[in-house]
Amino acid sequence: MPNQPTVFIKNRSLSITVNPAFSLLNNYLMQNIPIQTLCGGKAACGRCRFRVLENAQHLSPVRSAEQARLGDTLIAAGWRLSCQTHALRDVTIELPDLNEEFTP
Repeated sequence: MPNQPTVFIKNRSLSITVNPAFSLLNNYLMQNIPIQTLCGGKAACGRCRFRVLENAQHLSPVRSAEQARLGDTLIAAGWRLSCQTHALRDVTIELPDLNEEFTP
């Protein structure tokens, strides 16, 4: 597939090529990238969150389930859910530490 987006995970110094047809969470799982998830991509647990550092406009729009789980403050601060987000073009993000808890 031509022009597949690259996601640069800055705090892990890792670049991966992703398929925009799949959520970022599914791309991570298919490529064995460690990511927290309990709900299996239903936007219920919030553990697959990430923070956009560059090119937020290259991601799919925020969905209602993501809005409900994260809230306006976290979304305004650049946080998204990997299970609800597709990379349409290159983007730079950071992922929380795997042992970090999430309680918004």
